Amino acid sequence: MQALFVTGLLIVATALLVTERLRADLVALLVLAALIAMQVLEPSQALSGFSNPATVTVACMFLISAALKDTGLVGFLGDRLLLHGPTGQASLLLLAAAVIATLSAFINNTAVVAIFMPIVLRACQGNRISPSRMLMPLSFFAMLGGTCTLIGTSTNILVDSIGQDQGFAPFRMFEFSALGLVLVAVGTLYILLVARKTIPDRIPAESPDQDFHLNRYLSEIVILEDSPLIGQTIVEARFGERFELEMLAHGRDGEIHGLPAGHDKLEAGDLLLVSGSADALMRINDSAGLAVKPGRHPDVADLKAADSVVLEAVIAPTSDLEGRTMKGVGFRNRFGATALAVRRHGLNIRAKIGHLRLAVGDELLILAPRYALDRLKRQSSFVVLQELEVPVLKPLRATLTILIAAGVVTAATMGWLQIVEAAVIGAVLMVLTGCLSHRRIYQSIDWQVIFLLAGLIPLGVAMQHSGAAEWAVNFLLRYAGGWGPHVVLSLFFLLTSLLTGFMSNTATAALLAPLSINIALQ
Repeated sequence: MQALFVTGLLIVATALLVTERLRADLVALLVLAALIAMQVLEPSQALSGFSNPATVTVACMFLISAALKDTGLVGFLGDRLLLHGPTGQASLLLLAAAVIATLSAFINNTAVVAIFMPIVLRACQGNRISPSRMLMPLSFFAMLGGTCTLIGTSTNILVDSIGQDQGFAPFRMFEFSALGLVLVAVGTLYILLVARKTIPDRIPAESPDQDFHLNRYLSEIVILEDSPLIGQTIVEARFGERFELEMLAHGRDGEIHGLPAGHDKLEAGDLLLVSGSADALMRINDSAGLAVKPGRHPDVADLKAADSVVLEAVIAPTSDLEGRTMKGVGFRNRFGATALAVRRHGLNIRAKIGHLRLAVGDELLILAPRYALDRLKRQSSFVVLQELEVPVLKPLRATLTILIAAGVVTAATMGWLQIVEAAVIGAVLMVLTGCLSHRRIYQSIDWQVIFLLAGLIPLGVAMQHSGAAEWAVNFLLRYAGGWGPHVVLSLFFLLTSLLTGFMSNTATAALLAPLSINIALQ
């Protein structure tokens, strides 16, 4: 009966992960709760995912990767190589493959992509290359590089831990590097010779505001002598709620002064630079003593002249903004910036974006005072893609960081320490030496991955204890076993590839690794 329940639970969990009706980490916790409620596992077994070496190792590797990023070493080297290296698209792709694949073999893939996205975009603009031809290969180079070492991806670490739980010897750091290098070489050749010709070539944009067509939404309005808004502060005027206009700049005496302060009081003759639809502008002509100023149409240059910058950002995988609205998080107060537009799946969204629930991968067009740039670059809710300066290198901390990271790899490779021991010591040293600040510890960990591991690892234990894994393996071998191990391996490879195309590779590994071990044994 328990085997039937666990099998059903596996099917339901897979369906939820594939359809993404619920977040992956929530699905994992629901699986954990079901195992506890039905008493399939003892509490200590059910909670073993939180103390599993894979979970601890992955969390520590997030911290080590964050330290390498924060000290500016990786970004500084990448900036020098890509921006001052070759200018042709093919040669730039080849250099990117070498740099990114090498780094992602030792650093979390997400961190590598986050570091190199702004660098690659600047290289594209400087060499008149469409960014669309570089960004997808960037992602693939990072994934391919992660196959070269044990710590290259969280999936490698997870499968190694599951194997050890079954009584097998641990993988060595570079045990499957030869196969990984073959994958990197073949993947790079495919991208250079085939995929590069199929990626659409869009016209390179000089700045992000052109991609979002911001200029057509900008207007100047003037406060008339009889306006009831005179004497009110900008907060009290509630332009967004009453007129569906986004206040971008406030001017007086013919000069634009930049992003308005909420306590500034409005006076007759004030100029307001706003963003809004034509319908919204038509409505203000009949109310509130406001009028659209005739004459020259304002553009982004007016915003930049007011000591502001327009930049593009992407919602990060670990962002706390996912599933929340900009109004709900107090976007302007929190980041000191204004969101002008959102792009999702290639579609520009401008209307009522304050009430739009954000998702990972959403692109934001942001207006910010120049003095707020450092604040924006330090936060982890989104990755700033444009208007970034050359990464600031902190020589002493960068040296310490690279020595600690090299020590972790060396200790694990030589067998002096287990990978989990080396990772814990390395992460602690990163914090103690100041290479990673205390406030960045919890921000640097992708908690969705951690809870995904903690929730799904016990499902593998339940499959073993209940007999569900044995039943599934017998079913597969009954119909395919007679064809030999190569056919069985091919079918399992196909199943893994199909599942990981629709759900997290970490979730796929957690679900299928126990089955793969049983198949191999039989």
